[in-house]
Amino acid sequence: MKILFVERDVEYIDPMNIQLLSALAKVRGHATFLTILSQDDLQDDLKRIQPDMVAFSAKTGEHVTYYRSNELVKRSSPNIFTIMGGPHPTFFPGLILTQDFDAVAIGECDDAWQQLLDALDAGRPIDSIPNILTKTNASTMLRLASKTSDHEAAGTLSPSDPPEYAFEVDPAFLRPRKTYLDDLPFYDRELVYRKTHLGRFPLRSFMSSRGCPFQCTYCFEPKFNTIYAGKGPIYNRYSVKRLCLELQELKERWPTQFIKFYDDMFILDRRVNPWLEEFVETYPREVGLPFFILTRANVLTRENLSALKSAGLHSLTMSIEAGNEYVRSKIVKRHMTMQQITDAYDLCYDQKVFTFANTILGIPLKQELMEAQGKTAFDYDIESLDLNIRCRVGYAEFPVLHPYPGCELAEYAVNNGFFDGDFDKLFYSYQAESPFVCFSAKEVLMQKNLSLLGPLCVQFRQQWLRDLVVKVLVKLPLTKLYFFPWYLAKAYLNVFRLYPLKLPLWSVLVDFGYSIRREWRKRAPNKSLYRNRQRLDRPTTRTLGGPLPDPGT
Repeated sequence: MKILFVERDVEYIDPMNIQLLSALAKVRGHATFLTILSQDDLQDDLKRIQPDMVAFSAKTGEHVTYYRSNELVKRSSPNIFTIMGGPHPTFFPGLILTQDFDAVAIGECDDAWQQLLDALDAGRPIDSIPNILTKTNASTMLRLASKTSDHEAAGTLSPSDPPEYAFEVDPAFLRPRKTYLDDLPFYDRELVYRKTHLGRFPLRSFMSSRGCPFQCTYCFEPKFNTIYAGKGPIYNRYSVKRLCLELQELKERWPTQFIKFYDDMFILDRRVNPWLEEFVETYPREVGLPFFILTRANVLTRENLSALKSAGLHSLTMSIEAGNEYVRSKIVKRHMTMQQITDAYDLCYDQKVFTFANTILGIPLKQELMEAQGKTAFDYDIESLDLNIRCRVGYAEFPVLHPYPGCELAEYAVNNGFFDGDFDKLFYSYQAESPFVCFSAKEVLMQKNLSLLGPLCVQFRQQWLRDLVVKVLVKLPLTKLYFFPWYLAKAYLNVFRLYPLKLPLWSVLVDFGYSIRREWRKRAPNKSLYRNRQRLDRPTTRTLGGPLPDPGT
């Protein structure tokens, strides 16, 4: 079969989801293609490639773009099999009832994807494949999202039927989590690299593990863990040997200077466990590149930080998310104290490990709570700014909160009337302005301005600058003007401090033009993103090396 993956845009992080799916498909003899909506003409690609399948992977916010793309595919040829996977259909499986997809993929689908391809290739029915939801099996596999376990027949929709977000999938329909990752093929990076800037950009992304056991309410992982309760361990990881084999080949095939480990949690606990001991001994010898990780302040210790630094750790992120103790512990449930946060950042500062922190602005609170604490909504954002300055964060980002399905924080926002529950209104980027109805126009303006000026306050750590921003600049309607110093600071910190890269001048200039347009669009939902342009459409020819699943299984 010919399989066309459709991606909204490609920035500077590998789209590892489609790279893995492409590799799994090529193992089974299928040809894979890629259309990037921000640079390609989907309709033209459909005519020239004539795919048998078109596959989308969607996060909430970008899902509407893929709905429209799917409509175009079906108008082009109703016989093309279309499927959507990713977080959005996992939490909104009812979209199979309202959208013209032939199937949606729920949860982890490494094995389901291969089983689906085999069935389609052989002309067999697909309705009994776990994790693959169709219009036919939806009547038994979907139920109304409620405390009852009674199944509700989906059937044919009428105007009085529940909307897509009212359904959840029966957990019995999901196969267990994949606990052994080493038999997965290497990412098919060629699919993306040969037609995008990532082929020459020497920052490479990799995930050494899957899963996170923590309960942060803005994240989908707790809901994902609930869906998969009793279906295997929450956290699963590649062996160190398998990890290093893939990174070795990556270095050989593509110019690579820095590895970004994109695991939700690279350090899972405070112990220097056997996996970490093997990693810090093997990685420098077999790979030998500086790297970045994600972790938490309450699991970082002098011992595990020193071990990782000896292996090549250059930078890490520990999200702060909220400066206010109540908001951090009760609303976003980070479950860490102010002392743990400051101690961890002080440790990194002393060890000269560069730090990055996400901190969320615009977390809505009940009016009576704010009155009891004697604060305005913006006072909580200022507390978050001040904690970042105190922690001497190397590079701080201040995104505005967006409620995503499957997250407890979204339920909190809907239940308290802060958000109407219409997730179709969300923009694909959480850097756009707040979608909450509880903030005034002035508060929304101040949030947007602080998200741009806050990183500068943290970078320079000057009291006069902090006071000027908080007392004056955030109140002025100069958001577009503030974008430019913010972007220059972000570009510098990313390329020279967080992920230090040696780039030729021509590459810096090209990447500057490429990235500034995308950053502008993230903050401007009304700006057109898509342009028609003919690009490469021939299939990729090989999968990267490494252990491959048996095609006969």
